[in-house]
Amino acid sequence: MVSHAKPGDYDAKLNNSHHPVHVREKTLANCAAGTFVLRGSTDEYYYVIDSTGSEMAHHKIGSGLAFFPGKYRVKVNNTSTDIEVKPAAITDLQTGILTVQGTTDEYYYVRDSAGTELAHQKLSRPLAFIPGGLNIRINNTSAPVQIIAGKTTELKTGGVVARGTTNEYYYVFDGTGNELAHQKLNSPLSLVEGSYNLKVNNAPMPVKADAGKMNEYDTATLSVNGSGDQYYYVFDKNGTELGHNKLNAPLAFPEGSYSVKVGDQTRPVSLTAAKTTVVNW
Repeated sequence: MVSHAKPGDYDAKLNNSHHPVHVREKTLANCAAGTFVLRGSTDEYYYVIDSTGSEMAHHKIGSGLAFFPGKYRVKVNNTSTDIEVKPAAITDLQTGILTVQGTTDEYYYVRDSAGTELAHQKLSRPLAFIPGGLNIRINNTSAPVQIIAGKTTELKTGGVVARGTTNEYYYVFDGTGNELAHQKLNSPLSLVEGSYNLKVNNAPMPVKADAGKMNEYDTATLSVNGSGDQYYYVFDKNGTELGHNKLNAPLAFPEGSYSVKVGDQTRPVSLTAAKTTVVNW
């Protein structure tokens, strides 16, 4: 399209990029633009910004944007790199794709080397990034990944679930005792592959998250039955209280040997995984 203007100096603008133009009488002034395309396979948007960090334009990945020649910066999911648009030319840049696989309805989070969150997405759904090193976090477990242009980087999480018959929660800890996540019994958690500790009513059991697998761990159920509104208390072999509840109300524990106390009386009890042990008081 040809625009008519009086002779003089002007500033042409295209997607917020600028180009000085001097118009002479009865002369056609040409402004040669270039095209930039960020390529990738996800249905996301990329953003082009100027030297001050202001957004100039955005478009879906795979679609081109026209700019006057110059140096700019392209950003996708808060990763960025410098680009140069040349006159009457197409500048291409290829993203890398990240997919964190898992079977739970949870989100994974992507961070840079400084720990700043860049993006998040549901497990098994991809994200596009500028190539480089990133860190994946899910349920406070983490792993480094390397994003490569034109390729898909896949990280497989492992599933862990504690099974039981009570309406209680289980907790997952790392090797230093930091809680990573918790969930109701029979509801799974996705974790980066590794070894962890699982606790139910403060009683621990070792567990593993294996990439691409769901590991199930059965708890045992204890029910102390009796009359009245008294509470029963459960202790480990060192005498540490692990949990308590009203008589006739069950509790879940890992398989093992414990002691039960009601009032001033204490009795030993052995619990078996996937079974309910009833102690009549």
